[in-house]
Amino acid sequence: MKNGQHTELKEILENDNLFLKFYSTSHITDIYSSFKETDEQRKLIDSDLDFISQITKNKCLYNSTDGKVIAGDYDPKELFQERVEQKDLFNDISIDGLSELFNSSEVGKELGIPIMESLKNIPLDPSFKEAFEKPESKEMMNRLFPGLKDNLTMEGWFNYFNKMLKGLNDGEDYKELRNIIQESTNLNRDKIFNSSDPYSFLDNHYKKFGGERKTPSLESKHSPEWFNEISNEYVQLDMHGYQEDRVKINKGRKETFQNTTEDSFHAAFASTCDFYLLNDKKAFNKTSKVYDELKINTWVQKPKEFIDHYNKFLSSRDYKLHLQIFMDLISSNNFIEQKTDSGLFYTMYPPIYLFDFFNKITRFEGVDGAKLTYLSQNKPTNYFVTFLEIKNLVQRLEEFFGLDNDGSGELTKDEFYKEEWKKRVWSINESLSLRFQANNYHAQLYFDIEKEPAGNNG
Repeated sequence: MKNGQHTELKEILENDNLFLKFYSTSHITDIYSSFKETDEQRKLIDSDLDFISQITKNKCLYNSTDGKVIAGDYDPKELFQERVEQKDLFNDISIDGLSELFNSSEVGKELGIPIMESLKNIPLDPSFKEAFEKPESKEMMNRLFPGLKDNLTMEGWFNYFNKMLKGLNDGEDYKELRNIIQESTNLNRDKIFNSSDPYSFLDNHYKKFGGERKTPSLESKHSPEWFNEISNEYVQLDMHGYQEDRVKINKGRKETFQNTTEDSFHAAFASTCDFYLLNDKKAFNKTSKVYDELKINTWVQKPKEFIDHYNKFLSSRDYKLHLQIFMDLISSNNFIEQKTDSGLFYTMYPPIYLFDFFNKITRFEGVDGAKLTYLSQNKPTNYFVTFLEIKNLVQRLEEFFGLDNDGSGELTKDEFYKEEWKKRVWSINESLSLRFQANNYHAQLYFDIEKEPAGNNG
C-alpha cells in the first residue's frame, strides 16, 4: 500500500478518522527482521515506520508485563529503536552466554553467576538417556534434540535450547521440525494443505491412531490466555501443513519460524478489533479457520472485500439516513427472539454501524409491561473500549442532536474511567427522547418512548 498498491484502501484509511487503526509490536518485529546497519536499509525502514505512523496515528497494541493487551500511543520509531537496542540482550541464552550477561554487573556477578555454575552439572531426567538409547526412539530423539545426547545436563539443555531458537528464528530448522511432526503423526501434508475444514481433518486423522489433536504450548506470562490460545492454534495449523509457510533464508526476503509466530500474534492482536485486513493468502486462510474454530467475532477481510463492504455499509456520514435506517429496521420482522424470565428480547445485527458505532439493535418487552429499545455493540471477542472512540461518539451525537438537556457536553477522561458515565438525554419531541449512557464501559443509546425514560436494564 505504501508503494502505490491498494490506492482506494489507502484513501479510506487516511481520510476516514472514524476508524481507530492499530499497529502492534508484531509489525515492529516484522520490520526488524530485515534490519541491517546500512544507510540504504535504514531509509527503507524509516519509510515503513513513517507510513505506520501516518495510517495509525501512533495507536499501538502491545502486551504489558502483567499479561494484558494494552492500546496506547506509541511512536513506531521509538518502539523500533528500543527493539534495536535490545537485540543483543538475550542473543545467547546458553549457560556461557547468560554467564557473560550476568558478569556485566556487580549484582549479576553476585547473584547470577553462582546459579549458572550450579546449573551446569545438574543431570537431566534419566528418561532422556533411555530415549536416546532405545532403538525405536533414538533416531527421532537425535532429530528432535541434536547434540543433546553428548551432554545430558542442564548445561547441555541450555546450549541445545539456545541453538534451537537461533535455528528456528534465524535459520531453516522449522522446516525440519515441521517435517518431524508430520512424519511422526503419519500426516500427509498434501491432503491437509488446501483442506476446506482442517480442524475436522486433524480430529479425524488423530482418531484413526487412538489419539487426539493437541495444541503446542507457546504460552507467555506477558500475554492473556486468549492471546496464547489464538496464536497457538494458528501455529498448530501451520505445523500440521495447512497453508504452511515457506521457510527459506538464502534468496530474497528471509522467511523463518519467526515469521509464522509473528503472523500468529497479528491474528491474536486483531481479535480485539472489528476488522482485520489481510493481503497474505496463507495468513488469511489460517486466521479465518482459527477464528471460526474459536468463534472469534472479528471480520477477516482481504482489501477488496473490505473496500466493497465499506462502500456499501460504512461510508455514509448522513446521520439522518442512519436514523431512517434504524426506524425501518425497528419496524421489520428480522429480529432474533429470546425468551427470558424477565421478558422477551428481540435482537438484530445490521451490517451498518449506526452513528458510526452501534451495530446491534435490541427491543425488550418485560413481563411487567416495560418496553425498551436501544442501540449497543456486537463487540469483537476480545474487545476493549478506548476513551477516544467514546469521546468521538459523544461528539457526533452532539453535532447531530445538539447539546444534551443537561448541557453535559463532551466526555472527559475522568468521566470515562469511572464505572458509570453521566447520562446524556436529548428530547426529540413530546413522546421521544434519546438517552446515552454506559455501565462497565458498555455504551448504549436508548430510544425512550414517553416523556420520561421507560426504564433502565442496567
